[in-house]
Amino acid sequence: IIYDAFVVRYGGPNRCYERFLIARDWDMEKAEKMIRHAISFRLERNLDGNRKEEELDRLAEYKEQVGPLWILRSWGFSTEGYLLIYARVSKVNLKSFLSIPEDNIKAFYLEWLTNVFDLQNYSNASIRDPKDQVWKGNVQVINLQGISMAQLHISGLRLLSRVLKIAQGLAPENANKVYLVNAPWFFSGAWSIIKRALNKNIIAKITVSSGDCKEEIMKYFGDSEELYQDFLNSVQ
Repeated sequence: IIYDAFVVRYGGPNRCYERFLIARDWDMEKAEKMIRHAISFRLERNLDGNRKEEELDRLAEYKEQVGPLWILRSWGFSTEGYLLIYARVSKVNLKSFLSIPEDNIKAFYLEWLTNVFDLQNYSNASIRDPKDQVWKGNVQVINLQGISMAQLHISGLRLLSRVLKIAQGLAPENANKVYLVNAPWFFSGAWSIIKRALNKNIIAKITVSSGDCKEEIMKYFGDSEELYQDFLNSVQ
């Protein structure tokens, strides 16, 4: 049974069902299956209900454990309302994730994802007539400049892939576009591991480039060099 908090979390009645349908190529049966999975998952983990004090204490503990290692950060909104997310990959330490229980990392990720949902809902709520506008997901720019082969720890990559895979069943049309820029030649091996955990619709939204994709990314800043450079300073 769909409950009010679930519909609100996914953008309200004008967006909730549309997002699931788009994510499953307008196949109603597959979209219904995805909705049922998302409802069951969220109810089981009390993602939309009131938290007891002990739950909040556990989440605070997970944030303390995982937060310092988490590289994805929200920057703000593009000129058209897309949530912009950046990552400083040169600071990543995948091996350190292995010292933390996987369930704790997943719980942290779910809270982070909920915050992303809330920010996107805020941006999309400003659209006066949602029927005439596309859903504005997030745009992620992940700068791989300066990353070393030693940082791409295989077990850590596999763990992170399992964590990120959660979003495929819970976050329809969450990401609009993902740019993996300044990729070194040896990143292809890591990408092959990550890609196995992603479905074809998500892979189609990801650009992996040895360049900076400046021309494409600039459009999210209304071609403003000043805003682009401000954002770029966050990614470097």
